[in-house]
Amino acid sequence: MKTRYLQHAIQNDALKSFKIAFISGPRQVGKTTLAKEILDEKSLLSNYFNFDDDEFRKIWIKNPKLLLSNSYSSNENNNSNKIVDTIVFDEIHKERTWKNKLKGLYDLYGAKTNFIVTGSARLDYFRKSGDSLQGRYFPYRLHPFTLVESSIYKSPPADDWQEYASNRSSITSIDDLLELGGFPEPLWGGSALKAKRWQRLYRERMIRDDLRDLQNIRELRTLENLILLLRDRAAGQLSYESLRQDLSCSADSVHRWIDLLEALYFCYTIRPYTNKIKNSLKKEPKIYLFDWAQAEGAGARWENMIAGHLLKNVHAWTDLGDGEFELHYVRDKQKREVDFLVTKDRKPYLLLEVKSNNSHPTNSLIYFQNLLKPTFCIQLVKEKKHEISSPLSHPNISIMSAERFLSSLN
Repeated sequence: MKTRYLQHAIQNDALKSFKIAFISGPRQVGKTTLAKEILDEKSLLSNYFNFDDDEFRKIWIKNPKLLLSNSYSSNENNNSNKIVDTIVFDEIHKERTWKNKLKGLYDLYGAKTNFIVTGSARLDYFRKSGDSLQGRYFPYRLHPFTLVESSIYKSPPADDWQEYASNRSSITSIDDLLELGGFPEPLWGGSALKAKRWQRLYRERMIRDDLRDLQNIRELRTLENLILLLRDRAAGQLSYESLRQDLSCSADSVHRWIDLLEALYFCYTIRPYTNKIKNSLKKEPKIYLFDWAQAEGAGARWENMIAGHLLKNVHAWTDLGDGEFELHYVRDKQKREVDFLVTKDRKPYLLLEVKSNNSHPTNSLIYFQNLLKPTFCIQLVKEKKHEISSPLSHPNISIMSAERFLSSLN
């Protein structure tokens, strides 16, 4: 059992502040295990409830206060300040009025009880499901395993990435991570054949179960075909018109289906950064998969894996209050392009170009570094021999091995 990178952070953040901890992320990424680990530390595993359990569902539908009544009956008269149990609700977003019921429980018992809510779909997707929980929760997004995952959360570096990039022990090899992906079952299974079977079953369950819980989708076969097309287009420009033609459907349907797949954490889009860039692209996003092992082609899988590491940290740094971080790419109409740009509070923070073996800064990286002046500018190379260096002609650009860079992240 590996302690996930968010566990202690959630305990010291939301739970210490008596806010509801919303933990969302892809199915089978480890949300339930993380929540149970928090309960197990307090010997409270019996306080885990899953909406798929019939007995819990009956209580939740009729009177969810009964779930806490036994805990509170002994405290109402004598020890009103005593902190009562931590409780976990898993997948309750499948019920239409879940927000109203959770709000009611929190307003009654939130000063004494730690609530944890987990779900495979983005919990904020269900905006029409009831009253607002604004101000009552902190959201956290759990990602797949990456090269170095420690129980000690790392805030973003302020001024020295070389010091930040000190070597840390990896939990797996880059090659295994690239081939098997970062989801616990295929990664720790260690078999490419088993990983392929897991990927196929994962897609089937997501389409047949999770999408059904979100919306009534009739065109399941078309949606399955869309997923196959997105695997081919991973790490590339996303053309809605091209997908519309390939699927013989409306543009609105393509947009709606991709929004749903993003809500289920199957894929995500990153958009071009436009500030300060003349003739920049404004509408064309790039598409990536949370399970980068499903991307077709070695180059696309490599870039997708780097994107996954970056997005994981962008989300963690934002969710834990280190600033408002976003992930973009940079491209103008002259076809100058850099793979990734991380912004902090809407200002360029990390400009990152990904290469296989080119240890000289690309012309595009040099151009956009001079234009945007990010806090950090790095070109990644696969070879480990390039630990970290800065060309004399471009002292503001660092050349770093992918392993060294990825090892510096959460």
